[in-house]
Amino acid sequence: MLAHIGLTAALLGTVVNSLPTNDLPLSSSIATSRISPSARQAPKYWTPPMKSNIQFILTGIPDVDDNYIRPNTGIYEIDMFWTPAETISKMKELGQRTICYFSAATAETWRSDYKDFDNKDLGLELPDWPGERYLDIRRANVLKVIKKRIDLAASKGCDAIEPDNVDVYSNDNGFTPAILPSDTITYLSQISAHARSKGMSVGIKNCIEILGDIFDDVDFAISEECVQYRNCTVYANFTTAPRPSAIAKPVFEVEYVNYTYSGGWSEDGVALQPAAIRTSNINTVIKTLALDGFAMYCDGSVERTATKDVEGQTGPRGEDGRVGKSRRSWARESMWRKMGGRPVDP
Repeated sequence: MLAHIGLTAALLGTVVNSLPTNDLPLSSSIATSRISPSARQAPKYWTPPMKSNIQFILTGIPDVDDNYIRPNTGIYEIDMFWTPAETISKMKELGQRTICYFSAATAETWRSDYKDFDNKDLGLELPDWPGERYLDIRRANVLKVIKKRIDLAASKGCDAIEPDNVDVYSNDNGFTPAILPSDTITYLSQISAHARSKGMSVGIKNCIEILGDIFDDVDFAISEECVQYRNCTVYANFTTAPRPSAIAKPVFEVEYVNYTYSGGWSEDGVALQPAAIRTSNINTVIKTLALDGFAMYCDGSVERTATKDVEGQTGPRGEDGRVGKSRRSWARESMWRKMGGRPVDP
């Protein structure tokens, strides 16, 4: 019973029921090579609505064998490699749009295309995640491999992609000269152009330093723990649009149990203090670090999507032994270590 899930106290203090006003500013302009936004027309592909719930499942895949899926959020983020086209097609029949996840700035030994990367493409291994190494996003071969991943997503029927880990510039990646934020802007612009040409929208996760500059190249943003880290107002660039001629874009925000919410549960598995995770103009969901079928929403309701394992779905294991599906910012991981460790997951 969910009432008996063990929840440890949040380490960084109580989260207030409002968006802070003194957090990070919107990003300053960065000079970079990119596709001209003036050449773009109204999207001919699906884009997420401003207000919608979302479910993230990166451990296992949704089980739709019985022609049923819950919750009916309308949008699911799933692993692009492990989720078969048949599952995506069935989810579409059930009224769900799919955002297909893959890493665009790390190479993972368990992915089928790992061999396509050159040795010069590969940087340092990610701390505590064996088998995963940073990619030099400035190299032509890296973009070539990632474009093939985008083609695979399109062939499976994905409605959108989330190219993760592109904040490689903020991590100890081992590349010289250093990868700059402007390199990520250029890279994302190229990824976006290819994905949109295949009829898919594109999201950006975190990368708060470049949100203003990348606005035209993406269709939605994903934030990890902006409530916990009190930087949700950074995403105002998306939810209110940065200029009069622009159209506001949605933000989907995931908080993690034990990191943000440490309140009580009812006998029916409903959060008793949902106000602690409520945000304005942002679509928030509470997950565990496993990113499995569990989801909690801002009204305090809890859902569990039926999932099933996929043969061969493996990955690096963190120091707690958990398979590494959650792509949390490594800068944040370092912050937890400096504070003497991180909370224990339920």
